[in-house]
Amino acid sequence: MSGYIRRLRWAHLALSLLGIIGPSFAAGSERATITMWFWGASPAYRQVLQEALVNPFNSRQEKYRLVIEYRTTVDSDVRISAIANRGPDIIYTSGPATVSPLGKAGKLEPLETYAKRYGWDDRLLAPVLDACRQYTHLYCVTPSLCVNGMFYNKAVLRENGWPIPKSLQQVEAVMKAAQAKGMYASVTGNSGWQPVNEDYISIFLNQIVGPAKIHDLLSGRLNWSSPDVEAAMVELDRWYKAGYLGGSDYFVLDFESSLALLHQKRSPFFFAPSFSFQWAVNYFKGSEADDLGFAPFPRLNSNLPYPIYDVGSAFTLSINANSTVKDGAAQVLDMILSAEFVLAISKQWPGYWSIPLKNFPSDQTATGVAESYYQSMADISAAVKSGAFGYNAASYFPNATKDLLVQDVEGVWLGEETPRQMLMRADRVFAKERARGLAIDGVPPPHF
Repeated sequence: MSGYIRRLRWAHLALSLLGIIGPSFAAGSERATITMWFWGASPAYRQVLQEALVNPFNSRQEKYRLVIEYRTTVDSDVRISAIANRGPDIIYTSGPATVSPLGKAGKLEPLETYAKRYGWDDRLLAPVLDACRQYTHLYCVTPSLCVNGMFYNKAVLRENGWPIPKSLQQVEAVMKAAQAKGMYASVTGNSGWQPVNEDYISIFLNQIVGPAKIHDLLSGRLNWSSPDVEAAMVELDRWYKAGYLGGSDYFVLDFESSLALLHQKRSPFFFAPSFSFQWAVNYFKGSEADDLGFAPFPRLNSNLPYPIYDVGSAFTLSINANSTVKDGAAQVLDMILSAEFVLAISKQWPGYWSIPLKNFPSDQTATGVAESYYQSMADISAAVKSGAFGYNAASYFPNATKDLLVQDVEGVWLGEETPRQMLMRADRVFAKERARGLAIDGVPPPHF
């Protein structure tokens, strides 16, 4: 290779990684580069992903070379670059609802051909994959199935004679008893990340309104200001004001500090997304590795089934419509959507890469937090496969509606507005989004 070609190749690659020119370049090289931007994971997690995905992919074929670039501003970077017909070959977004504007604008490659080629419909849970079917196309895949649930410290419950609660009455009794002992009723908070609020909006809507009526909400057959939705937000407001959500520290706690407090036996519960297993390994280890448990959120409405898992995804992956290596990018996605990848990455990074497989794998050598993770995911996958699922706000609610609820619920908690006032605004915002085609079409109905 001449010096000129070599310099041209590296200059082009550098500009591509910066998003200044198109995604990929193969001229003058043995392999075409596949670029993928990801959020600013820790060095340890970057190494895990390198060993579980990048190295195996690059070593198993000779046509492509996968390169991952880590960006703390990945969401905005991807959106800006994709709209300008630039950016990476594999596009990261924070959920199916975030994909909608890019799909509508024609910036994403439809994936139906690849889904058929690789058998994704046979392999993956339909309710999760269907969230990515928008505007008659499959525009993304979701490599991180997550649900909101109840992490608990087994030792705290055992030492105090408290049961693992399955109903409102049971969980409230334990939380009140914990408060009487000077403990947190539960530990959670949104310090540094306001969208944590959407977890509790999801929980209370699914547990009180119920998945069937949420399906009606998303389909435009039920108003956001309906009595059922208002009742859910009134109950969420009651929980906050009773100190059940991190006490007076909701705005100063985050997931890491909450898990630390749960580990220190400062609370019996941590209500959070299942992907929090990825941080739990830092606290529940050694002789305390088996103290962490995970269970469905207790039933808040006795007229609804139990359990209800509000299905969501921590992120999605799509293929840039402007990519010149679409087939190679699809090969990367297919590798990620496999049991082999789950087992490889979960040894050191459990919880985050919970591929929505119909048959979630199990590592018979797993212990402690990892063992709890595999069992929980098996239970969740089985429930979703049977049709017993709800709808996570981050994945199914259109962006403006979701953002309004996330922001304005704090006004409700602080007494600045009523749940009804918030929901009447949600009616107007959702109507505008739906009219513009930004609501996810064809949301699959649940069947408990």
